[in-house]
Amino acid sequence: MAKVILIIAAIVEFVFRGLPAFFGSKAISNLFGLEYIEEALVYIHPFGALMLVFGVMFFIASKDPVKYKFVINMGILRYALALVSYFITLAMLGSLATFWWIHMIADLVLLILFIVSRPKAA
Repeated sequence: MAKVILIIAAIVEFVFRGLPAFFGSKAISNLFGLEYIEEALVYIHPFGALMLVFGVMFFIASKDPVKYKFVINMGILRYALALVSYFITLAMLGSLATFWWIHMIADLVLLILFIVSRPKAA
């Protein structure tokens, strides 16, 4: 089960988060219905690079989840902290765009799947 979840997480991070953020532009913002803020690119492009790294890391870990249990633990931390950040943003802004609610739900689902599929200690 962990193998499949890691592959799903790799695809989500690489295709749906990493590539759009790494190549963030006005066209990408329009595609997702987001406001384009040119000054934010200094944050968005490195975020995209990080998500690409997570995607590759999850894909490599999918080959042997027991050997790469540390990667699963980092995935749990990644999704847990992302959920905390969404709630902080929600508290500060009072609302979130639908785009971010979708990401929050995806992160919650992935967090639960990572916790459930985490290999037990030998």
